[in-house]
Amino acid sequence: MNIYIVEDDIFHLEDIKISLEELGYFCIGSSDDPFEAQEQIGELKPDAVILDIHLKGKESGIELGNKIKTLYEIPVFFATSDNDKDVMSKAANINPAAYLTKPINKDDLQAALILAQKQEINSGKNATSEPENIFVKSGNKLIKVNLNSILFAHTDSKNYCSIVTTDHKKLSVRYSILKLSKKLQSLEFVQTHRSYIINWNKIDSLHEYDQTIEIQGHHIPIGRTFKEYIYKRLKVI
Repeated sequence: MNIYIVEDDIFHLEDIKISLEELGYFCIGSSDDPFEAQEQIGELKPDAVILDIHLKGKESGIELGNKIKTLYEIPVFFATSDNDKDVMSKAANINPAAYLTKPINKDDLQAALILAQKQEINSGKNATSEPENIFVKSGNKLIKVNLNSILFAHTDSKNYCSIVTTDHKKLSVRYSILKLSKKLQSLEFVQTHRSYIINWNKIDSLHEYDQTIEIQGHHIPIGRTFKEYIYKRLKVI
């Protein structure tokens, strides 16, 4: 499970990261700035976000939490040491997955994340419920594409993407890279750059000099935002 943390207290941030690592989860990114966090969350598509209600002394965490749920449909866990009823009432309006009281207890964190995972499975969003094929509209035809045959996809423009397959087909779809990523939602499809999604099982090599992933002769760039997660997932020895 991949977690993004929005926290402006470095000590709480490091405690949460350590707890996540001990529990077997990945922290794929963090920020103390709401605008930067929103952008990175849209790019990284974490499974859940742990979000401080009070960012830099303000209740901007609640506003950010609402945007995350509305734009990306990602579970939000509020972290707070505030017991103010008015603040809690505002936070409750966006239906967070859980409240975590600072300092966050590791057992409480694990219980909250397990609950979120089960809710995701019950909602039918897990990869095992996905079809093996998708159909791509091309002119007046719907072309069947096996998910395993997809090498990668990249943006051609703001609202269009190209899907490149193992049989050298290049199919254009009217999706932004974010929407296509949601459509292909699976552990096998990973965003490596703001303009690229790859089939993780098709990676041939990673070139550290120019920070690209090679897939059947194609060189896919690795964006700065995605680098840490990609290297962790590669399990380099």
